Amino acid sequence: MAKQIFASEDRRPLTPIGAYKEIIDQLATETSVGISERLVLEHGIFSKAQDDEEPNSFVQSLSTEERRTLSQMLHAERISAIGDVLATLEWWIVARGVGLSYRGEPMPTQFAEGISADYVGRLDDWEWPS
Repeated sequence: MAKQIFASEDRRPLTPIGAYKEIIDQLATETSVGISERLVLEHGIFSKAQDDEEPNSFVQSLSTEERRTLSQMLHAERISAIGDVLATLEWWIVARGVGLSYRGEPMPTQFAEGISADYVGRLDDWEWPS
């Protein structure tokens, strides 16, 4: 039988491993689609900010196919940037002895493939190992 890792329906983790998995899953879920890429694709603008007239004009000048390509580029850059941040955090953990804890217990950050690889894997619906 699988070990229970959540305390309740609100997905409050019971263990540091459960917390680690939840953090990675939340990052993969909440960061998989960015606002800018959605605005470019669905509304033909880069941003709703008043200071973004120039980028908005540029996006509006693009064809539907070009906006789709730009949206894909923005998506790839977003995922890459998050992966880079996680790789930097992982380097600090491995090389500099930084640690993460959950409720006072050390959180494993090398649980499966490592923080950045686990994030990329979960973006592709990779299953957590037992």
